[in-house]
Amino acid sequence: MKILTNLLKNYNDERLVRTTASLNEINPIVDRIMEDDSVEGVIMANNEGEPILTNMHLMNATAYSLAMHRLGVMVQNCVKEVDPFDEVMVLRVNTKKVEIMTAPHKDFCIIIVQHSRSKVKEKPK
Repeated sequence: MKILTNLLKNYNDERLVRTTASLNEINPIVDRIMEDDSVEGVIMANNEGEPILTNMHLMNATAYSLAMHRLGVMVQNCVKEVDPFDEVMVLRVNTKKVEIMTAPHKDFCIIIVQHSRSKVKEKPK
């Protein structure tokens, strides 16, 4: 995972990155996710939707994180209108090419981009 130090805007972003990096050393959840053949990338975005930790190309990570942040805010608002005591835990979007899953949190969100179930990326020979 690349830590995008030039995008870290404040102490909270740095704290999130350091905490995540130290947790991954102890409990490599992201590594297990990345071992799946269908996973293209994992993005950790701050509360503004900007990527702060990723293994994807920066342009793609930024596009995915900003779009999913906006969508997550809209979905969260819709859910709160229906039931003020409910909240979104995971948002999953399927397209023809990719499946995007995001787990929003008030300080950050984790986004996983993977190939659609019908299309699995090929392993290098």
